[in-house]
Amino acid sequence: VVSGPNIFAGTNNGVFRTIDNGLSWTQSGLTTQGVSSFAISGTNLFAGTGDGVFLSTNNGTSWTSVNSGLTNTYVWSLTVSGTNLFAGSYGGGVFLSTNNGVSWTQVNVGLTNTWIQSLAVSGTSIFAGTTGGGVFRSTDNGSSWAQTGLTNTYVHSFGVSGTNLFAGTWVGVFRSTNDGTSWTDVNSGLTITGVYDFAVSGTSLFAGTNAGVYHSTNNGSSWAQANNGLLNTNVTSLIGSDQSLFAGINGGGVFRSLDNGENWIAVNNGLT
Repeated sequence: VVSGPNIFAGTNNGVFRTIDNGLSWTQSGLTTQGVSSFAISGTNLFAGTGDGVFLSTNNGTSWTSVNSGLTNTYVWSLTVSGTNLFAGSYGGGVFLSTNNGVSWTQVNVGLTNTWIQSLAVSGTSIFAGTTGGGVFRSTDNGSSWAQTGLTNTYVHSFGVSGTNLFAGTWVGVFRSTNDGTSWTDVNSGLTITGVYDFAVSGTSLFAGTNAGVYHSTNNGSSWAQANNGLLNTNVTSLIGSDQSLFAGINGGGVFRSLDNGENWIAVNNGLT
């Protein structure tokens, strides 16, 4: 996640931070294993981990556990909608905090699958991607959920670009232009299936997959592989920062591109 001049990487050895665009990394105060997600709300930085949610108010220098009411602490995904913070858990569904993580309430009405892999906000809707149950949507801040047109699918990730909502699944990329009511597969040129993350940079859309990075300039209608320099192509996370694009590799650290994904170099100094 990017917060001003800080870029944070969540790893199996905790959180690392860089302030020089990835040239060097230092471990922050959070060393818990299995950091799977981040969310930013004002000056608050939240990390979702296998031990619940942690909060930092000083750019990752120190962290505090904020798990009161969180009955399932395997938090795989986080997202923010206004003053509401949502946590998606593995087996416990969705939890809501309205006070920056001080307390949590389970909000699962209508959810028939409580294994939440991904969360996203698009407009006034909140979307939850599940393990095998497709996508659920809430239009009332999580008070109730309804399954959308994408069902019975493992949904790893979401990407939002204007009025386009993208879902990354085990069977490729799906796009919705009507707030999740219906979905169309957009996989032309995408020769793999597992899509783990998205990043939006200007008019470019990037997908991190189990076969590297793919790039689309037409809202997913067609894709081209962009792996030059990647030594490991199991890309589980992507994010853009100013003119840079970063790819988190499962077991391979971080790679950076300065030319919109055309070329990549490893930037792992200090990462353990």
